[in-house]
Amino acid sequence: MEVINNLNRSRSEIDKASPLLFQSFHFSTLYTNIDLVDLKARMRVLINKVFNRMLKFHRFKFLMVQKTASNFRFLWLKNKTEIKLFENLHSFKVAEALDLISWLDFLLDNLFLCFGQGVYRQCIGIPMGTNCAVYLANFYLFTYEFDFIKHLLKSNTCPLVLHSLLLVRRFVDDLFVPNFLDFEKKLYLNQDSFGSGIYPKTFQLRSRFVAFLFIRLFIFVSGLLSRPKIVL
Repeated sequence: MEVINNLNRSRSEIDKASPLLFQSFHFSTLYTNIDLVDLKARMRVLINKVFNRMLKFHRFKFLMVQKTASNFRFLWLKNKTEIKLFENLHSFKVAEALDLISWLDFLLDNLFLCFGQGVYRQCIGIPMGTNCAVYLANFYLFTYEFDFIKHLLKSNTCPLVLHSLLLVRRFVDDLFVPNFLDFEKKLYLNQDSFGSGIYPKTFQLRSRFVAFLFIRLFIFVSGLLSRPKIVL
């Protein structure tokens, strides 16, 4: 794991004489607890930010995606006529920001499930079986993390917290937090605390033994000096 190697390299001899603190957290209610109204609003803002940036700095207005059984790629286009330069046009899809937003709104407004003899519309959370569920959950959490970083950048002491965040990693619903003593205090949104917090309180993040993506992490001491190292 790259973060493990970076952590080992970044510690000075003095640091290596003291123990490391490891924490890991798991979103136990991620998919089933997403507020769909909030999800649509945040995805709308995120999509517009991405497209506006590409238009401002590169004059790109359209996103072209190609998906086949053996290939997936995307390209940014300045106009739709550029798609004629590519072969197998049937495998390409071109979209503007409004297209992605409308498609996403349609998906989230039409989530249905069968229970017994009835058909019900899902109004809280997204089904894990939906093709894009993992991406929606990932982007949704990213919007909160992005807001948290923006908030820190506006504060005078932000370098202290930002430095501690350098090695924090999230893979969808798993968080790995090395050497950040007060991270648990910043997990949830709280306007009264420094940093304001990261995630909505509706999510349940459970602390557990030090593991990340089903890999247990250990510290051992080797050599004449105390040199904690992380091994898999």
